[in-house]
Amino acid sequence: MSAPLDHRARDLESLARIFSYFGRVETPKLDSQIYTDYSLGVAEDAALLALAAQVMPSQPPPNVLYAAAQDLLLEDPDRSDEARGLARFYPSISRAEIPHESAFPSFRAFCLAHAEALGPRLQRGRTQTCVVHRSAILLPAIGSLPRVAAAEGAVGLLEIGPSAGLNLRLDRYGYVYEGEGNRLEWGADGATPSLSCALRGSGALPLPERLQVVARRGLELAPLDLADAAVLRWLRALIWPEHVERARVMDEALEIASRVPATVEAGDATRDLEAAVARLPRTVPRVVFATHVVYQIPPEGRREMMAALARASADAPLDLIVMDSNQRGESRIDWVPFAEGRRAERVVLGHADSHGRWIEWGRSA
Repeated sequence: MSAPLDHRARDLESLARIFSYFGRVETPKLDSQIYTDYSLGVAEDAALLALAAQVMPSQPPPNVLYAAAQDLLLEDPDRSDEARGLARFYPSISRAEIPHESAFPSFRAFCLAHAEALGPRLQRGRTQTCVVHRSAILLPAIGSLPRVAAAEGAVGLLEIGPSAGLNLRLDRYGYVYEGEGNRLEWGADGATPSLSCALRGSGALPLPERLQVVARRGLELAPLDLADAAVLRWLRALIWPEHVERARVMDEALEIASRVPATVEAGDATRDLEAAVARLPRTVPRVVFATHVVYQIPPEGRREMMAALARASADAPLDLIVMDSNQRGESRIDWVPFAEGRRAERVVLGHADSHGRWIEWGRSA
């Protein structure tokens, strides 16, 4: 059995393993031939691995490297011959079909030609992704919690690492779940964005009758200013080239965010979580959640988070929902209840696509 990946390592051998895993496991499951080509190519390219070594230890090198390249393209796709050659593989830029050839040679040429400009983006870039489709996973996970159900859907939310906080508005979106002759819909008529999610397995998906979010709060290492054009460009650069629908959904969710306020405060979940929970109202169930964030936190930091949540539950109970990688190219959905200063055992609610395109409720393995 091979040793587990150390996503914080920045030596070239470890980086090669990270990119190889990304290209063999993650990108095929998310239907990205472009990032598959990139990843398998980078894994064997010392010059590109050296570029990726600049990524902060807390951040996943493939995501940041690819976002840095796309951000530079979005800023000026005509900056060079190499930029024009690579832009052909990004429909959001070219407005044309993706060529039927490997994107890696163009990607390599672009990165090496613009290594100096990529540097600051690699060194400061964070995967503050806005995967709005993950709300399709959060809706049943949060809405079906016993405390939330007992409160007829009323809930106060705190998201760890919310980026733009778009998933904090999950009650304002529309949802369609389909699979094996079964179709479930949730949300107001005409609600946008409308999120489609495939149903897998035999478990019945427990959608709430209603969800009333009375508090929307986030704890973010680097809060985003959505009025800053460069910030919005980086958010778009984090979207994978083939995922055109995801870009459209994010734009619709950003419009909702402009009308539905949420409070995102600066802070570190390993130090500031207890205080952040205390700012949620105690008159409704309190739910803390995170999607593909906890894996970025070292083990000692995760222990601190759990201890902080236990302390925060001393005067009122709370629940934690975590959606994170199961290291097999999927996401696992975990629920951890807290009450009277103690943590209960973790419950696996199910599994899902990491971008929220399918869900299998009730699968515990």
